[in-house]
This record gives sequence, C-alpha cells and structure tokens, in this order.
Amino acid sequence: MSRKDLLNDITSTFQGLGFSENTNEKPMTYQRNVKYPSIFSDKRDYAHFVVHTPIRTIQVVVKYQESAGTAIEKLGYTVMDAARSAYDDYLVVCGGCELLKHDRAIEFLNSYRSSAPKLTAITVKDIVAFIGPDLGRYAA
Repeated sequence: MSRKDLLNDITSTFQGLGFSENTNEKPMTYQRNVKYPSIFSDKRDYAHFVVHTPIRTIQVVVKYQESAGTAIEKLGYTVMDAARSAYDDYLVVCGGCELLKHDRAIEFLNSYRSSAPKLTAITVKDIVAFIGPDLGRYAA
C-alpha cells in the first residue's frame, strides 16, 4: 500500500458510508485538502479531509510511513495541532508498516488525549466504527 492508496481507501470508506464530496459543508459531505491556520503564524496547513456528519465535523489527517526513521517523533506536531483544532474531532488515520508496527503510532497519539481531547488515532478499517454511530443516531 502507498500513501495514495491509503487516501483512496479513506475516500472509498466515506463514500461507502453515504458521504459525497462537496464544499457546501452540509451533513453527509466531505471536503479534501482544506486549508487552516498553522501553529506557525506565517504558515497554513491542510486537513486531508473535513467530514460533516449529521452531528459533528471531523478533521481527518493522514499519517503514512513505510520506512524506519523518526516516525514517532514526527507525530509530536500532530498532537499540538489536534489540541487547537476548530473542529469537533481530530481524527488521525495511520498507515504504512512503520507507523502500524505494534500499533506504535496509534498508541503514541492516543496516549496524548489528555493534552488533545479531540484527538483519536485509528487505522482506515476503523473509520466505519468511528463515524457510523453518528449516522445511526441521525436516522433514529
């Protein structure tokens, strides 16, 4: 799997749940590459996706790394970013052998939820379980 494959799998999952790509920010839509202010004043960051469920808005960031190196160290910025997110939730979808090895990245990120309460780190296969309850409550 590559980063591009992971992004495509995420898109397919959203569409499978009934979401459509649209910039109108209405429920059951998602947007790609949404700019937002960085923690650095002269910079803008991009959310890979912003998902509008019937009850909340979720910023989705994708982290992918296959090779060994400074994978965990690079995630520190993610915690800081999640702590200041303007959205209801900050979802990090992790992929790649290095980040998923022994669930290192997911455990690392989720261990900082006290500093960044909106932060949840998962794999692509867990997206349905994370977003699905929003859809059930709306239909009821």
